[in-house]
Amino acid sequence: MLRKIARNDLLNVAGGFLAMYGGVAFFCFLFLVQRWIHAAPKVPEPSHGYIYAHNEHGGITYFSAFQTTSCALLFATSVPLFFLGILISPKRNVRYRRSTLSAGANWDGDDPKGLYRVGSLLGAVAAPTLVFLVGPVFVRALVSSGVVLPFR
Repeated sequence: MLRKIARNDLLNVAGGFLAMYGGVAFFCFLFLVQRWIHAAPKVPEPSHGYIYAHNEHGGITYFSAFQTTSCALLFATSVPLFFLGILISPKRNVRYRRSTLSAGANWDGDDPKGLYRVGSLLGAVAAPTLVFLVGPVFVRALVSSGVVLPFR
């Protein structure tokens, strides 16, 4: 007989997983971009597929369809998943601050069983696995279907 999982427990695991997955995936994105920028040509090379311009702080390099789609997907998903994980994690003693020019909040986590850390550990392990093993297969399928997402 399965034990009934409390909503709070599920939200702690999911929130920890998404927040850590988003954070680690963002660092994977930064690693890949830096690595690809140093190897990318400064002029387009259509014969090798490097035709998508990437502007990195004023320096133009050219990425392949795989590289630009990978960067676009990683950037577009990692940051929102990080904030979604923080948003859905249970909170208590929430205090809001508002003024004309700013807003903020402080809270205590509602995690008596320590499940947020379990979710975070799972997210930290899942992110590089998904980014470096599953991600390339997915991106290659997108590119071969004609879907190329620009990342400038």
